[in-house]
Order: sequence, then structure tokens, then C-alpha cells
Amino acid sequence: MVSTVDYIIIVIYFVGLLGVGFIASRKAKTKEDYLVAGRSLPLPMFTACMAAVVIGGGATLGGTELAYKSGISGIWLGGMYAISIFLLAWLLNTKMSNMRILSTNEGIGIFYGPQARLVGALVTLIYLFMIAVLQIVGIGTILHTMLGWSSQMSMIVGGVIIVVYLILGGMWAVAFTDIIQFSIMTIGVIILAPIFALNSVGGFEGLHATLPESYFNVTAIGYERILGYILLLVPGFLVGQDVWQKAFTAKNAKVSKNGTLLASGYIFIYAVGTVIIGICLYAVNPSLENTNLSFATAAITFAPAGIRGLILAAALAAIMSTANGGILGSSTVIYNDLLKDRIKIPADKEILVNRVLAGLVCLLSVVCALWIQSILVALDVAYAYLSGCVFVPLVFAFIFKRISARAGLYSLIASFVTVTAFFIIDGITALTPIKYGILVSAIVFFIINHFDGKKREITFAEGKIIVDGRENQPG
Repeated sequence: MVSTVDYIIIVIYFVGLLGVGFIASRKAKTKEDYLVAGRSLPLPMFTACMAAVVIGGGATLGGTELAYKSGISGIWLGGMYAISIFLLAWLLNTKMSNMRILSTNEGIGIFYGPQARLVGALVTLIYLFMIAVLQIVGIGTILHTMLGWSSQMSMIVGGVIIVVYLILGGMWAVAFTDIIQFSIMTIGVIILAPIFALNSVGGFEGLHATLPESYFNVTAIGYERILGYILLLVPGFLVGQDVWQKAFTAKNAKVSKNGTLLASGYIFIYAVGTVIIGICLYAVNPSLENTNLSFATAAITFAPAGIRGLILAAALAAIMSTANGGILGSSTVIYNDLLKDRIKIPADKEILVNRVLAGLVCLLSVVCALWIQSILVALDVAYAYLSGCVFVPLVFAFIFKRISARAGLYSLIASFVTVTAFFIIDGITALTPIKYGILVSAIVFFIINHFDGKKREITFAEGKIIVDGRENQPG
């Protein structure tokens, strides 16, 4: 059972988040302050923010659940998070961060034109919105298990807390709270929870004596599932708006790259922690009725009063930090890619508009979470659209020196139709949407890019992009 001390720890954590929101609101004076923290974060702060936005309900609750079901092969979920961020640092970070844009769709617009930017924005919104929904579901799971509230009430309370500090301080609030989240996650999930879990089962020797042999097979989840995580997560993280928006907060390209590399190592260590928690829980309770509650059940099972509250706060910290990215990313795309060039917004009203949009996105996320109530479903939908549609045209723009605007536009449209069609045909848990989405996107792009005689010459320079000899300023 959760003790009074545990409740107090959670309340202190929530009050601290709201307090940070009020403090950060004083720093959010311009649009760039609100959306990308003034592009000024130093290495330690940036590293914590990048790790926190990536680690969320999927890595924490989903990783623990997968390890509970399949043993150490559960590492593939969190491991793909880490590998994706590692590749992001080496392959794209320097070019993209130097572009000084606010959304990945600004880059798509520069490369392929305004119509492609619009299509990319709509696809990105689906991804970001489902990421936010995923985290709201995760918050509901933790609070439901801890406080005994209904899942619906738990999701609503979590959503209200997020929207208050996010509306007040924007990315500065996210940056400051991510330092708190990072610290709590480290103490709770990487250090305390695995130690108490292993102690309860007699250490690694106790695990070997208790668990079936399959739990020590790293490929036990099956090669199709492993391929699914590779296709869903790696392309998605390489072009995800929430991740890029954090990359844009670094004070320079060196901080962005090095901080992302450090974050990838931290994420892998975190994934190991969730695997240990999951397999230890199976060793003592192999018949858990609702495996979605694996992490919260493990905290209640293994940890004493006080420590239990800290571990549950760590899970909430991981989830809320990623929810921030999904909600703020969604509002940024709506403002920057859909409204700004179509509706004249006075400069002194830009922050207000972004705050209102963030509030509306959070409200809709809670409503959708109440309907879906599944972390893995939201994860599949989010990354299927992002990886299946946006990955090919955006990455090819960095690889090829000459690209066709039509190739990018029709690649986006064709892949969107393909992903949607296979969701309808095979269901939202199938791998076919992402597989055929990427395949169709690449085929359409290559064919049109090869035959289209009107290609754009792309050159990257410090803080700008040169297209056909003309500098394209973001905005």
C-alpha cells in the first residue's frame, strides 16, 4: 500500500512543478524564449532536457511491461530509443540545429515548398498528438495505481498540472522542470528501484533460479517485433518535432551534438533499469492481471514507504517530461506551420497565442486519452505516421545535393495514404503500415526525383540554407 509519506512526496513534486512554471514565466518574453528557451541551454541542462523528452511512458511503463512479459528482450524498446538518439547526434544534428528553425516542417517547406510543408505539418501533428496522448495515459496509470482514483480522474488531474506550468513558462518551464525530472528519474528508476527489486528476489542468482530460460533470451520477443521497433522508432526519432525542438534549445551546434550523445548513453542505462524492474516483478508475481500496471505494481511491491513515493514520482517525471514535448511541439506546429503565414498575428500577441494553443492541445490530449487508454496503441499510431511519411523526404534533403520539390510533396502524400490504408486493412497494431509507408515514400521520391528536370540545389551554411543560390531564412 502507498503510505502518507509517499503521498507527501508526490504532492511536493507536483507543487514544485507548478512553482517552476511561475518562475519560468518571467523568462518567456519572446516567441523564441517560449518555444526554444532562447536557444541558450548549456551542455548539462541540454543533456538533461534531451534525455527527459525521449524517456516517457513508452520507455518507462512500456519498457517495464515488455520485460515483465518477455524478459531481457524487453531491452529492445528502450535500446532503440538510445540508438535512435545516438544516430541523431552523428547524422543530422549539426546541419539541422544550424538552420535556426522552429519546426522540422519549416525545413520541409524550404526544401519542397509550402504545399509539402502543409502536408508535413498535418502528419507531424498526428504523431505529436498521439505522443501527448500516450503520456496522459501513462500518468493516469500511475495515479490510478497509487491513489486508487479512477483512470479518468487521474488523467484529468495530470493533464491540468501539465497545462498550468507549460502555459506559464513554455520551453523555459520545460527546461527547468526537466532538470528536476532528470534527477528524480536517475535516483528512482536507475538506482533505487533496481536495487530494491533485485534485493527482493535474491539478486541475479535468485532470478536465474526462478525465471524460465526464455527470460534470458535477448531475442525472445521475436524478430518481427524487433524489426517493428527499428522501423517505428529509429526513423521517427531522427525527424520527430518534439526531439528537434529540444535540439533547437542548445546554445550552439557543439552543445547540441555532444548533449545528444550523452543523452543516448543515459537512455540505454535507463532502459536496463526498467528491464531489471520488469523481470524481478515477474519472478515474484508471474500472474499479474493488468500488465499495464507493471511499473507501478513493482514500486509498491519492492520499495518501502518514502522510497516508493520517490520511485512513482520518477515515473511521473519521465512521463510528464515527454508529455511536455508532445504538447508544446503540437502547439508549435499549429502556430508556426499552419497559422502564422495565413493569419496575421501581432508580435506582442505571439506568446499568448502559443499559450492558448498549448492549452487546447493538452485538453484534446486528455479527451483522446480517456478514449484510447492504451500506451502501446498510441505509440504504434504515432510512429507509424511519422516514420512512414516524414522520414524519407526530410532525410533525403540532407543526403542529396539536388532534390525535386514534387518528389518531396508526392512522397508525403503517397505515404500518408498508404499508412492510413494499411491501418484500416490490417489494424493499428500491424507492422504493414510503417513498412509499406516507408517503402512507398522512398519509391515515389526516387522515381519523381529522377525524372523531374526541375531540381533544387541545396547547400547548408552556418545558420542558413542556400537553395538555388538564394538564401532561405527560416520563419
